[in-house]
Amino acid sequence: MSTETRRVHETRFDILGSAGVNSKETLPLFAYGTLQLEPVLAALIGRLPESAPDKLEGWRVARLPDRVYPGLVPDPGKSALGRVLKGITPDEWMLLDRFEDNDYDLVPVILASGTRAMVYAWTKAVDRMDWLPDEFAALELTPYVERCTAWLQRDRAQQPES
Repeated sequence: MSTETRRVHETRFDILGSAGVNSKETLPLFAYGTLQLEPVLAALIGRLPESAPDKLEGWRVARLPDRVYPGLVPDPGKSALGRVLKGITPDEWMLLDRFEDNDYDLVPVILASGTRAMVYAWTKAVDRMDWLPDEFAALELTPYVERCTAWLQRDRAQQPES
C-alpha cells in the first residue's frame, strides 16, 4: 500500500467523512499506546477528545526495539487494551497522522464494543514482550511529552499558513 493511500489527508473520506476537511464527524481512533495518555494528547492537539476504554481482540501491544513507544501487531488469542478517541477533527487527524511513524499502517478495525475505528498497526519487527502503559508513564512520560511539544513546534513551522 502506498504512503499516499494509507495516510490521512484531505481526500480520506473513509476517515474524515463525506465533507473531507470540512466534516463535523470523523471515524474514531483506537489509541493503544502513547496517544491514550492525556498528557501526550494535550501536548499534541491541545485538548482531550471524548474517549472511552475499549479493546481490540486478536492484537497485542508490543514493545519495539530501541523505541519507548509501542506497536500494535496481530496476535490470535490476545487483546489490546486502549481508548477509543471520538470527535477528532479533520485537522487533528492529519496532525496525528504526521506525528505517527511511517512504519505504521492506518487500518480499519471493529473494537470489542462494536465501534468501527481506525488504528495504527505496526509493520516491522517487535519484541516478544508487551508494552506496559504504566511502566511507560512512570519512566518515560515526561521526556516523551517534551519531545512531542518540540515535534509540534517543528511541524507547525513546516505547515503552510492558512
